[in-house]
Amino acid sequence: MRGGLRGLALLAAVVLGAAACGGGDGPVYDENVPVTAESETVILATTSILGDIVRNVAGERARVDVLMPAGIDPHEFEPSIEQVNSLYKVNLVVANGMRLEEGMTEVLDIAVSEGVNLFELGTAAVGAGGLAGEDHEEDHDEGEHEGEADHDEGHDEGEHEGEADHEHEHGGVDPHFWLDPILVAEGALALGERLTPFDGSEEWRAQAQAYADQMTALDAEIREILAVVPPSQRKLITNHDAFGYFAQRYGFEVLATVIPSTSSLAEPSSAHLAELVELIVEQGVPAIFVENDAAEGVAEAVAAEVGAEEVLVVELYAPWLGEPGSGADTLAGMLRVNAQRIAEALA
Repeated sequence: MRGGLRGLALLAAVVLGAAACGGGDGPVYDENVPVTAESETVILATTSILGDIVRNVAGERARVDVLMPAGIDPHEFEPSIEQVNSLYKVNLVVANGMRLEEGMTEVLDIAVSEGVNLFELGTAAVGAGGLAGEDHEEDHDEGEHEGEADHDEGHDEGEHEGEADHEHEHGGVDPHFWLDPILVAEGALALGERLTPFDGSEEWRAQAQAYADQMTALDAEIREILAVVPPSQRKLITNHDAFGYFAQRYGFEVLATVIPSTSSLAEPSSAHLAELVELIVEQGVPAIFVENDAAEGVAEAVAAEVGAEEVLVVELYAPWLGEPGSGADTLAGMLRVNAQRIAEALA
């Protein structure tokens, strides 16, 4: 191994700081279209991933807009005045919850107090699926968390009493539920229940069930893709603690992360990076997996510090969907591409 760990820490601070600049003035939202509860149901999702889930559940029964521009980390996004105003122009705002939208917490709290209809899809999915932020690090048994629950109004924001008991030591409850298709299925069913009272139609539930079935089928497909990875090689190092639900679902272990937190806003210390380099060498880890965000540069520097050409830096999709044509421009496609890349790197 070579020196330069202090330089690694400095690089991490510079790269991550540059990423925290936000972007975009308004949602993907056509303000020329009049919106009233009587004429059209309009749903505003905070992220592109949530938007894809909502569109699959809503079908043609609602217009779905997305608040955050593509390429913006939801952990660091802070809305403009125009974006804040858009919350008040729709029938339902769908957020992730669990502190994913860290820069919007106060804005959403105020909006709810002023009558905005909010549904935290991630909170509902994790509550229904029986997974919690801390538990995923300790138990990788695949069948244990196939959570079955009645999909009623109990999936609402305030129902999940266990959240406070499952604080991750670095970043709170893990909000990255969408990397587990079974949890996505749970969230879709909960959303279908939330939408049904809008007009009393059973089509919301039917569409939600159809999408949940797609996610269940995708889970089986992902298991087949990952079957080439032996149990002894199912070890992940990622850029931040986002893949806990994925790891628990498919029998992987998250050994460490470049950013030691479920939030990408944290910054790694030189001591942490030194430990990470030693761990990679000790475990013979062949790849560092990074999400499509600014931490890739830090991961590449860590791989270079190890000094082993066989340590790959492999890009995965996690904070947002891929560009059109990438194969990851839908959530289903994104999860499939991630599984393929993990399998290729670790098999």
